[in-house]
Amino acid sequence: TSMRQDMTPILENYLESIYNLEVEKNFKEAIRITDIADMVGRSKASVNTAIKSLSKLGHIKHEHYGDIELTESGRAIGKDIAERHAIFFYFLTKVLKVEEKIAEEEACLIEHTMSRDTVHKFKEFLCMYCKKENILNRSN
Repeated sequence: TSMRQDMTPILENYLESIYNLEVEKNFKEAIRITDIADMVGRSKASVNTAIKSLSKLGHIKHEHYGDIELTESGRAIGKDIAERHAIFFYFLTKVLKVEEKIAEEEACLIEHTMSRDTVHKFKEFLCMYCKKENILNRSN
């Protein structure tokens, strides 16, 4: 897991948020510090700090006061965390019937701690459980 060393749950959450913003904007529009601050509910200063760290780790490209872009590694991690989130959120709300607000918080905690292998097994279990229903489609 060399790609994820030096990564903290907070930084992973930032990559997840930036990835979700990219998806929202259909990968066509620029993403700015303000967009991220609005999405994660933090100050621009703390977003800036996180962006600097992620930039050092090679997960984002950021021109000074400019647009923010995920690199290939950043996008891979962001997408991975977003998918984990969707899987655990689905499991907690649909299978265990946990209230959405709590499920949202707990999915956030689980998504950073489980190994890739376990996540994969979890996904397979859910697919069987759901009779191949698409669990990554948040709209259902």
